[in-house]
Amino acid sequence: MGSVSLTFSTLPAGVKVQPTPFRINVAESDLAQFRSLIQQAIIPPEQFYNQHANAATGKFGITRDWLIQARDYWLNTYDWRAQETFINSFPQYKQTVVGPTSGQTFDLHFAALFSLREDAIPIIFMHGWPGSFLEFVPMLDILRSRYTPETLPYHVIVPSIPDYGFSSRPNDSALQELNMEFAAEAMNELMLSLGFGSTGYVAQGGDVGYALARAMANNHAACKTSHLNMFMFTPDQFAACQQEPLTEREEKLLTGTNAWIKQGSAYAYEHGTRPSTIALTLSTNPVAMLAWMGEKFIEWSDNRKDGGSRPLSLDTILDGVSLYWFSGCFPRTMWSYRSLVPAIGATAVVQESLSVQKPFGYSAFPVEIGTLPRTWGKKLFGDRLAYYKEHEVGGHFAALQEPENFLDDIEEFVRFIAPKVGLAKGGKSA
Repeated sequence: MGSVSLTFSTLPAGVKVQPTPFRINVAESDLAQFRSLIQQAIIPPEQFYNQHANAATGKFGITRDWLIQARDYWLNTYDWRAQETFINSFPQYKQTVVGPTSGQTFDLHFAALFSLREDAIPIIFMHGWPGSFLEFVPMLDILRSRYTPETLPYHVIVPSIPDYGFSSRPNDSALQELNMEFAAEAMNELMLSLGFGSTGYVAQGGDVGYALARAMANNHAACKTSHLNMFMFTPDQFAACQQEPLTEREEKLLTGTNAWIKQGSAYAYEHGTRPSTIALTLSTNPVAMLAWMGEKFIEWSDNRKDGGSRPLSLDTILDGVSLYWFSGCFPRTMWSYRSLVPAIGATAVVQESLSVQKPFGYSAFPVEIGTLPRTWGKKLFGDRLAYYKEHEVGGHFAALQEPENFLDDIEEFVRFIAPKVGLAKGGKSA
């Protein structure tokens, strides 16, 4: 699982505000309560729907059998302390920023691998729901085995995005609803505080992180370019593409999107329109939270029996849900859906148009709930779609299921795009 040495922790010379080192350390009393709640959870008896469900295909959700087995494993075998130790083997920090437009204070958590190279290119990787910064931990592990601090071509910043994980805001009467522009502003302020305003940086994102990366490229000069692994069309964009024929391969690529629109988007309406109810309900017991989030980890992953990715392990799913529980972030994560839900519908999730000025890259994984076929991408964006890579395997959690392919795309994109947008030259070192 990689070295426990906190190398890659030397801050860049141009850092504007010193971040505070951070380690995850769940109290023993919280662990004891956690185990007690799992043990006391009541799982309903067998019924037709919970026995004939299939989360991988979206039919009825998860099964009762899966939830019972996962509960028992969580209680009797799973080891949070082992995962906590592994996470803490990567440098982590807290940084307080204030959004210039929103006036909101953000206490931001992030993991990082800092390079000693003067020409290192800063890249920020942003997750979504039900994900967390843990999505990128396999990638961080590959990077620290592939490079040394002296050869790493990048400064790699992996935050808990605003209101997720260990990133929070003061719980006071001045708190505002968090929209994508405010959250993107906070992410940009984090990068500026680390001294990357003068060098510029790359924003990478999927899910909610996709919306953040788009907003950062649109609104902030220091964000020179973006790389996406998810895409949702605005109504105008969708209409403009209808007369542009797709290849058979591209038609298949849209299968996951069509399925999500028809049968998989109800959770988002619940999050966006009844955030208090769903937050209070799922915060009563870890097993309730596991049922709601575990369904998505399974359904949105590449679970195809013939030629698919390695399924997400139960440990990986439990890591993600445990982090949400111990950080207490689930109620906060509903804020992002409040700003996104008005646009959820037949063709759209977010309405912001991608910047017409800045080029971007896209990685297409076959099992994705929102994707951009190359043909339509070129129709909409022309040469601004500067990089496109299509994969045979992988899904919504590409960085978890296919970390090597995901990272190779990032490295290839950065090497290609850096000289075109005024970033230092990046890439694998000899």
